[in-house]
Amino acid sequence: MPATIVGSGSGNLAFGLADDQTGMVVQSYTHAASSDLVELKNKSGDTSAAAFRNKRVTYTVEGAFTTFSGAVGGTVSLNGAETFGLSGSYYLTEVTRTKSADNFEQVSFTAVLFDFA
Repeated sequence: MPATIVGSGSGNLAFGLADDQTGMVVQSYTHAASSDLVELKNKSGDTSAAAFRNKRVTYTVEGAFTTFSGAVGGTVSLNGAETFGLSGSYYLTEVTRTKSADNFEQVSFTAVLFDFA
């Protein structure tokens, strides 16, 4: 059940998670957009131009395992994943399953959306 948010500016605040992923009970997720920056310096050492290359979005999810399956290097369909203006598929780069005597089986994965040209 969603939380009730009150207070100044509460209409623009979000609390909790909006999206589930297939095969797991999601406990947290993170989206991060990044790129490699190449700067052209002039004779004074000041930046004259900049190039943003290898744009990508990294999506990391952690949660309780139910039936999640995926292979590193394969694509994964994600609910609610941000693209930050890029298009294409998310590729699994890391999958970790954790088991312990006093907790539910956990799964975490990282998927990357590359800006293939």
